[in-house]
Amino acid sequence: MKRKVLIAAALIVAVAVLVVANLRNQPASGAATQGPKGAPEVRVQAVRRGSLRQEVIAPGVLEATGVHEVRAPFTTKAVTLKVGIGERVTAGQVLAVLDDADLALQVSAQEAQVARMESTLASLRLQQQEAPLQLDQRLAQARAQLLQAEDQLASVMRQDDALRTRLEQARVNLTTLQNRSAEGAERVAAARAALLEAEEAYKADPGNPALRAKYEQARSAYDEALRQSQQAAEQAAAQLRAAYDELAAAEADYARVSGDNPVAVQLAASQVEAARIALQLAEMEAESGGALAEQVRAAEIELAAARTSLAAMREKLAQAQLTAPVSGTVLAVAAQDGMPAQETQVLLTIGNLDVLKVKAQVDELDIGKVRPEQPLSVETNGTPGELFHGRVTRVAAQATAAGGSPFFVVEGEVANREGLLRAGLNAEVTIATAERQDAIVVPAAAVRTRDGQPSVLVVDGFAVKVRPVRVGLRTETEVEILEGLEEGERIVVSPFTLINSLQEGDPVRVEEVDENWGKSQ
Repeated sequence: MKRKVLIAAALIVAVAVLVVANLRNQPASGAATQGPKGAPEVRVQAVRRGSLRQEVIAPGVLEATGVHEVRAPFTTKAVTLKVGIGERVTAGQVLAVLDDADLALQVSAQEAQVARMESTLASLRLQQQEAPLQLDQRLAQARAQLLQAEDQLASVMRQDDALRTRLEQARVNLTTLQNRSAEGAERVAAARAALLEAEEAYKADPGNPALRAKYEQARSAYDEALRQSQQAAEQAAAQLRAAYDELAAAEADYARVSGDNPVAVQLAASQVEAARIALQLAEMEAESGGALAEQVRAAEIELAAARTSLAAMREKLAQAQLTAPVSGTVLAVAAQDGMPAQETQVLLTIGNLDVLKVKAQVDELDIGKVRPEQPLSVETNGTPGELFHGRVTRVAAQATAAGGSPFFVVEGEVANREGLLRAGLNAEVTIATAERQDAIVVPAAAVRTRDGQPSVLVVDGFAVKVRPVRVGLRTETEVEILEGLEEGERIVVSPFTLINSLQEGDPVRVEEVDENWGKSQ
């Protein structure tokens, strides 16, 4: 319904324009007319070539281009402003100075922390250089003990297996000791796997305190598991020695009875198993580099995180003097001189006013005519009578409905001649959607349409001929004729009522008007 009202209003305006043009071009009193007496009087005009421009007019608003927000890089006790709103600045110019005393103290403390961590890491690396020799010695000793135990087992395998009842409990004890030793090795392996997983997570995000805590907890768990495993191995060895004493006594009893010594077989087997467990522990420690290697890796991760934190703090400290990222004009100042500011708080806004962005609200009836790169002009109440020219840059693909009929946002750029325009001004935007040069153009009122076929009335002598035409570009007051008329032919341009009622061959009295009659004024 609202669209119909707008269309009706546009038609009324067009008719009014034509009426005003008609009255403006009325001939002087007594102007001569020619033709048969009693015939209706019409005004005629010779067809001429000219230019035609189709326009879309829409309300809009001006905005600055290249807008940049200048934010506080760190929390400060005081901001000292060096520029004010509306002031032009150049790229690199100091805009504000932040109080950096607190941040400077934090940087000094972090530098000292990094130095301590570097010293600790250097000491651990020095110890690590000496560690391989000790690990190799322990590994060689474990291998020698295993060979010795295997040799001892081989020497007693020839003995008969007797005294089964007495030895049964000894076997149970030995099995228990073996299971305990294996469980200790499994706990060490599980703790080491958990440590490696926590280490990878902490490396990926060294600044995360939760990951760091988890990594330190896993490292402590691994050290404790390793310690307990070694302690269990020592206890197992002691228990095995006790079992050896008990089995030795049984062996003596058996020797007195049968002259054989089967207990020695079990004892030798238990000694072989204990030696194998000791060798496994030594190999695991050699593979991982020992607890010292884990300490070195942890120190390296902590040092890298501390250095990253220090670099970030130094970078912020270097930004205590805030400079303009680009040349432009200070559009807004959000901070107060001498007052504190929080990190990332917007302090100033800078924009370019040499070229302004215009956002026009184009009606849905006109949006199909608008394309990027079309020329446009802007007029504001702040600069009445002044036109500023630019071009269309973007056309919205979706309508916006904000408290009324839907419209499409069309963006453009306008050169701010002599700096007369201001951001935030309301504007009337005129977009040239099409233009014709050297075209046959007639007044819109001269074209009538019947049954969908447009036509004009050509005057031949003092008689009317109805000439079908093909029309092209239209404006509120003029129409482009693509086919059906030739330059120089005379057509009826007024009055409107006769244009719609005259028929083929009707006689008329003719009054000539100038070629500008009926054009927009």
